Amino acid sequence: MSPPSAPLIIHGAPASQPSRAVYWLCMIKSLPFELKPLGIDGMGPDAPLLKLNPAGQVPTVEDGTFAVYEMPAILIYLCEKHGWNDLLPTDLSARTRVHQYLHFHHNFTRRATLELMAPFVTVAFAERMKGTPIESRISDPNKLENGRSCVRHVADLIERGFFQDGSTHLCTSHATIADIACYEELAQLRWAALFDFEGFPKIQRWFGEMEQLPFHDPAHRYNTVLGDIRTEENTLKRFLEASAAGVIALGA
Repeated sequence: MSPPSAPLIIHGAPASQPSRAVYWLCMIKSLPFELKPLGIDGMGPDAPLLKLNPAGQVPTVEDGTFAVYEMPAILIYLCEKHGWNDLLPTDLSARTRVHQYLHFHHNFTRRATLELMAPFVTVAFAERMKGTPIESRISDPNKLENGRSCVRHVADLIERGFFQDGSTHLCTSHATIADIACYEELAQLRWAALFDFEGFPKIQRWFGEMEQLPFHDPAHRYNTVLGDIRTEENTLKRFLEASAAGVIALGA
């Protein structure tokens, strides 16, 4: 009998939207993984993660001696390796729609985080953001409306460009890795009281569908513990407590 293979190692953080997508996928599919949380000091020039990922970013996964980074690539890799054809369909048209969304995700949906979520989260450690692209957004007095304007544009593109033929999900009649990736960027804005998606009925209906997927609550414990960061300013204490709660929920 051959020895069992080592579990997948996921370098990530509950506060990271792409990390949550990978965690949630593995939980939905009952794939064991070892969680290696990245602390707020873990991304310096000497970070061990740089040996696996030249950008030193999360999520990065180790599957034996093979390392993969960039969230969409990780999701595709896991689906293809394990034959999760429900989440990455074999039908060419459906599969192409999933890939189409994942390419769209980089330049559009991810901006919802950069322009709206990040300035309200990273205010907790603004000193660490000096010299980075996010620094000016933290102190921008119009960051809420500017961020909401960006999200409205992204939400409109998703509302009109996906959910075709009455589908309840982005690309097909059921959830795929496209939905998992997208949900992590958009749903967090509601818990944080930053955007309510009023006027986007397809997205609002889709939120309800996604909430029914297995392990939704533990996968998003960080978000629910962090809560409203619009009317009550985020602090380092709140951020660390929410992150710790997220790690505990994932470990459980």
